[in-house]
Amino acid sequence: MKLVKYSNKEPVYYYNTNKQVTIPNTYKEKPFRAMWVSNVANIDLPTLDDPTYKQQVLTMLDTCQRYNLNAIFFQVRTTNDAFYASKLNPYSRFFTGEEGKKPPFDVFAWIIKEAHKRHIEVHAWCNPFRISFDGKLSIEDYLATCDDLNFAKQHPDTIMLDKKGKLILNPGDKDVRDFIVESMRELTTNYDIDGIHFDDYFYPYSGLDDRYDDHNEFSAQEKTLGDFRRDNINQTMQGVYKAIKKEKPQIAFGISPFGIWKNQTKENYGSHTDPKCSESYYNQYADTLAWIKGDYVDYIVPQIYWEFGHHIAPFADICDFWCDVCKATSTKLYIGHGAYRLGNEGEFSNPLEIVDQVKYANQKDEVSGNVFFTYKTFIDKDKAYDGMQALKKLLLKSNT
Repeated sequence: MKLVKYSNKEPVYYYNTNKQVTIPNTYKEKPFRAMWVSNVANIDLPTLDDPTYKQQVLTMLDTCQRYNLNAIFFQVRTTNDAFYASKLNPYSRFFTGEEGKKPPFDVFAWIIKEAHKRHIEVHAWCNPFRISFDGKLSIEDYLATCDDLNFAKQHPDTIMLDKKGKLILNPGDKDVRDFIVESMRELTTNYDIDGIHFDDYFYPYSGLDDRYDDHNEFSAQEKTLGDFRRDNINQTMQGVYKAIKKEKPQIAFGISPFGIWKNQTKENYGSHTDPKCSESYYNQYADTLAWIKGDYVDYIVPQIYWEFGHHIAPFADICDFWCDVCKATSTKLYIGHGAYRLGNEGEFSNPLEIVDQVKYANQKDEVSGNVFFTYKTFIDKDKAYDGMQALKKLLLKSNT
């Protein structure tokens, strides 16, 4: 099927070409089908003091089955905290209502058990560096709300601020990198998880505050600031990978980077996207290609949250780029789909936008799965409903 825009029926072309995008008529099912379950700010699930919490978790797992999904990325570290028993990190305020407050039982172990009953994998989704979700409080005031076990409270000298006042741990500090590695080692050792998953929060999107940054650590380096920061992230990822594999080699380590690594230019290899597009290599200092080439990531899930008809970052061009990146490597490629945008103005008003994305991506041999953001979209009865019902119908169909 030749793709046309939903709004005006104009042809959808690959970026800066007159070649029209074609959507396969059939759906090819891939072995990995998952959703993100976001717990920061209780986006997808409430705190434990809600009497319906357990039922909501079971409903979430049942929803996975109804959509023929076989994995969840369950967020267990939101803001330098834990949704599991830990000697290194306090219980999350988004879990028990108050940072450090102990739950009545090991809820995460129960979730894993219930998921495995349904043959659903559980990947523990962790934000490695984020300390605070918003920038409403000063460093001192925010730390006053933290439990004494919080690493940032114990080591305030490791804190940086972004330009919006949010607190993050300094990746340039070796103690921070070691702490993250040990946190992942503890999680791997103590829980029957199937994977550990990092998202795209490395260095902050908004940039660093000039007063609280990493220039003290950088001043002793002979490399550029960009290379210094990318090396800090690379060291962390490599350390986590080695720690996981040493404890339990069967556990997968995966990362979900921002969808655009670099824009293609005469000088740079990258996606066929507009040079004005943000690039994770330069902005979050996330060198995804280095992780793949270094063989210390089992899978990647690029967040390709744009529509086919986007004027500078079209879905098809970005998807094709990541397929090229993962070709002939050991890294599995899962495509991250922005299902949460269904029903929005523009091309996401098309109920078949995500359906077409899945069909397009899954025709590629390099693609091993699909992941959808976020769980609450699956139970939405409002603007995303028609699109999600179309997706359910697709996922329940197999032409393999």
